[in-house]
Amino acid sequence: MTRTSSYRPRHRWIIAVISVVGGLALLGVVGELVLRGVIDDRIASAEADLPAGVTVTRDNTPALWQVATGEATVSVRVSPEALTDTARTATDLPGLQVASEAGDLVARLPLSIAGSEQTVDVLLSVAAEGGQAVLRADTVRLAGLSMPVATLAEQLGDDQLNQLVEGVAFPEGQDRQQVAISSARTTDDGLELGAEVAMW
Repeated sequence: MTRTSSYRPRHRWIIAVISVVGGLALLGVVGELVLRGVIDDRIASAEADLPAGVTVTRDNTPALWQVATGEATVSVRVSPEALTDTARTATDLPGLQVASEAGDLVARLPLSIAGSEQTVDVLLSVAAEGGQAVLRADTVRLAGLSMPVATLAEQLGDDQLNQLVEGVAFPEGQDRQQVAISSARTTDDGLELGAEVAMW
């Protein structure tokens, strides 16, 4: 056997391995792109059912992994207007207005204090608890003074204000089975949530 004849089978074997690996890599890239499109379509259809002011984007987790686990990891941005609607519904406080101030969430609401109606600012905190985002009232600002909301709610005997102290949790109902909130933080534009969404 000559040197040239033993070189050719080895050369063919190397070309075959490179071809198989290249083909698998190409299939992986095409599969990733197709699955990203599928996930983005699912997000777009779900986003159509969300209230105005709520936007959803997919994170950079590989789509192949997300399909394999059956969960898409997304980032959800919630505007102060959408938070206002959620908090009004949960607390029966129609005058409540949520705003973002320097990265903090502030709920402005009219309260009857000493026989006159005054607008107070309530600083809100947000946390991810048990698969839900929970907004809670921490501190109230009134006439240049700050005090715990629980203290003011107790003094006024206001049950709706007490509900803000206990917290407003979302998502609720059927949505809670499909979405698990894993992180929550305030931003200059409202609220940013990290969530895992069931794909199937």
